[in-house]
Amino acid sequence: MRHLKAGKRLSRRKEERIALARNLTGSLCEQFGGEREFIYTTRTKAKWVRPFAERCITLSVKGYRELKKAADAQGVTVDELRAMQTGKERTKFKQFNEKVREHLTLSIHYRRELAKKLRNPVWVSLLFEQIAPRYQERPGGYLRVLHTGLCNKGDAAPRSILGFVEDSNPAPAAPAPAAAEA
Repeated sequence: MRHLKAGKRLSRRKEERIALARNLTGSLCEQFGGEREFIYTTRTKAKWVRPFAERCITLSVKGYRELKKAADAQGVTVDELRAMQTGKERTKFKQFNEKVREHLTLSIHYRRELAKKLRNPVWVSLLFEQIAPRYQERPGGYLRVLHTGLCNKGDAAPRSILGFVEDSNPAPAAPAPAAAEA
């Protein structure tokens, strides 16, 4: 019989596995945008946490898309819409039109779902404000696991790198100035 054989246990209780997934995902989020966009961990942990982290990124991308739709319906940019929601001259929710309210509600829903998973407002903000805009056009596969060939000294566990995939659509280079004809 194959009872209790699905998934990895990682020699931890359920609460400890959830905390491990949150912490590894948070560490990965903190590395985003810096010199290195990856973390070192054991191969088993990297393979195990990747689906959790990708679901978190997917939630943030969905929320950012809804925020972008709300901004388009309002006729402003995403940054201007955020300023309208949180600035000194804050616009009340009831003052937005029906379409904008619908998209804002969905965006807040995705943010709250992500906050339930990660339980750290700093990480949620990083996902929504930095990571989601980069991957909004990508359908999935935000992370990769690279095997390093190195092992831990104490237990000889194989090490891996869990990191973000580069943007598939880099920003276009500025066109070269046309030579003036005399």
